Amino acid sequence: MKKGQKFELKTFNGTTSPDEECSKNENFWLLIGETGTLVNFAHELNFHNENRVLIQFDIDVSTKGLECHNEKPNSLWILSSDLRTITPPLPPCFA
Repeated sequence: MKKGQKFELKTFNGTTSPDEECSKNENFWLLIGETGTLVNFAHELNFHNENRVLIQFDIDVSTKGLECHNEKPNSLWILSSDLRTITPPLPPCFA
């Protein structure tokens, strides 16, 4: 994983659906299938969970009724195992 790399959210906290008690503004499972960019690693910002990376989503997360409380807008601490790498297309000369 590298900073600036693009990812798609495939699960959230290892699952594809929230608990029944999940509040609407924290139903981050709504972001499954959305894409974003890796902007920080946990150790860089002294985040307590080393298994997470800060992903800044390409969409305005608030349009889904969700809240983000990070310094960067539309960003969440995501488990690296919840992410699928988006492979960039090959240049025309290699396709």
